[in-house]
Amino acid sequence: MSTAPASLIVCHECDLLNEVPPLAVGEKAFCRRCSYMLAANRPQAMTIVFTFSLTALVLLVLASSFPFLGFSAHGQEQTVTLIQSIAVLMTQDHPTLALIVFALIIAVPAILLLGLIYVSLAIRTQRRLPAVRRVLRWMLHLVPWSMAEIFLIGILVSFIKIVALADVSLGLSFWSYALFTVCLLVAVQHLDKRELWRALGALPRG
Repeated sequence: MSTAPASLIVCHECDLLNEVPPLAVGEKAFCRRCSYMLAANRPQAMTIVFTFSLTALVLLVLASSFPFLGFSAHGQEQTVTLIQSIAVLMTQDHPTLALIVFALIIAVPAILLLGLIYVSLAIRTQRRLPAVRRVLRWMLHLVPWSMAEIFLIGILVSFIKIVALADVSLGLSFWSYALFTVCLLVAVQHLDKRELWRALGALPRG
């Protein structure tokens, strides 16, 4: 039985301050007022985070390397890659918007995934890797700024207007990005800030 002290966690839904004891594997803690889940010690969490993060990173590389969408109208065909869709904003004199889009849908998710792989590898191998605590701190800051799923939803909504103007085909890049988004969401859903810090604190000092 762990002798670690209980920690205080503020509920994100109702702002109630809850005292949460150490959780055994498989246990979850919920807010006393609104039943919002405050913390969870999920089985094999780091293995799942590592596996899905690595898979998502590979899928992101594939999504950036192949045609994303194909358009056919009036006998003319054109394919667009993910990078080209961002470059269009540059050519239309929107460099700031292009930079923001690139950061939120490619750069930030890629950095986040690398951080997830690094931290989960340290915990799984029980090795205190260099600057691992700093990496975790920055990784947790980046989680809210990864907006891959919002971009994907926006693309799907835009199909409603595009299909009325042209025949649209979904390229390998689109399906890779869709799977990448799913893998990223699974990895992030298995993160628990408190359990991550506890696991890093328990690593042997080399």
